[in-house]
Amino acid sequence: MNICHIFYILIIYHGAFEYRTENPDALFPILQAVYDYSYPAVMINPAQIPLSNGFIINSNGGRPYSEKELVSGGTAIQYGSKNYGLQISWNSFGADFYREHTFSLKAAYSIFSFLNIGISENLYILKIATDELSEDWSRSDTDISFLFSPYQWLNFAFTQTGVVSYFNKKNDDILYNESSFGVLFKPGKGFSIAWNNTDTAIERVNIFTVSVNPTNFVTLKGGYCKENSSFASSIGILAKNLFISYGFRYHPFLGHSHSIGISYSISSGIESLDYKKPLFPVNREKININRASLDDLKAIAGLSELSAERIILYREKIGPVTDKALKQIGLTSDEIKIIKESVYGIEKVSSNKDGGTNPKTFVKIPPRQERIKVKFQKLIKEGILASTAIKYSELSETVNKNDFRTKLQSDNSLNSDQKKSIERICLK
Repeated sequence: MNICHIFYILIIYHGAFEYRTENPDALFPILQAVYDYSYPAVMINPAQIPLSNGFIINSNGGRPYSEKELVSGGTAIQYGSKNYGLQISWNSFGADFYREHTFSLKAAYSIFSFLNIGISENLYILKIATDELSEDWSRSDTDISFLFSPYQWLNFAFTQTGVVSYFNKKNDDILYNESSFGVLFKPGKGFSIAWNNTDTAIERVNIFTVSVNPTNFVTLKGGYCKENSSFASSIGILAKNLFISYGFRYHPFLGHSHSIGISYSISSGIESLDYKKPLFPVNREKININRASLDDLKAIAGLSELSAERIILYREKIGPVTDKALKQIGLTSDEIKIIKESVYGIEKVSSNKDGGTNPKTFVKIPPRQERIKVKFQKLIKEGILASTAIKYSELSETVNKNDFRTKLQSDNSLNSDQKKSIERICLK
């Protein structure tokens, strides 16, 4: 039986468009509701696009199952922000006599901070040209997806393909209406575990994947599909704005597959492992924010050392930490969410020394950019060069005091008086 006959059987009994051409980091050519997004990733699930890192252009290609006749490939343009995301993509799979094309337009919107909804409008084109069969078929259909993130470290997702054909049964002869449910667990930065359960035309499968980013320029992934005993792995390397990935997959009956992907990302970055904090903390008990030590606050995963210092400083200079104070001292929205999950004892209203309440004791701390601007202006008045002034005014907002002093003292371009002025203004 030649490969042409194999494709013919596939289309009759299982439906076309079963092989999903994606970037190597997707690991398996199967619909997956959720997977790691801590690197410049082209999202499979539209609802995850707002989580992507800015603007991405991607192109990928592969050799499925080491068959000379088979070729897969695709390209995508994606933009994601905090509240919405868009993606345009084209994917192709097949040989000279059998070719599948999928054109997709995906959009997503964050309804709430914990809930995203996504939609994908797809155009499917199938072309078959053999001595025994000639087919030229095209259809459009719609997918819908959801992403629920009750915690920063836990995501639930669901995707349903072929929503239109699901109701009118129009595409059942070729397109199978797949669905996938997945869970992503991120115990710490640069590490995640995912499970996806997908209903395919052949059978329902379970896919388990692990993603590790050992550095801020390398990402490693591995996965296993229980039902067909296949496994896959990928490696991605980030060089400035260019992200290059390679994937290898092995199927016990169909053999091995190779794929490669290249992405250009304007807002590039890989969230690497934090070696200073354990992935699975032994003690997850909540602490009292108004009694916790600096070390206690620094141990909270996701809270920067600088933010922990600001909380201590607020308590010392003003009083008990309140809901409003968390924003006033410059914590990000993610840090505020983490704090509220990790501590207790946040005051509703600040108290004065006599035990009463006094809303006037609140001292509003300007936003980060405003603080940088004020420091920059003061440094200029002190006679500091503009390039040096912007360098240290920004540095004071990103590192702790000890690191700031170390970098300042090692700067040989400044004299002792200039260093004293910079330290006085930036660390005030």
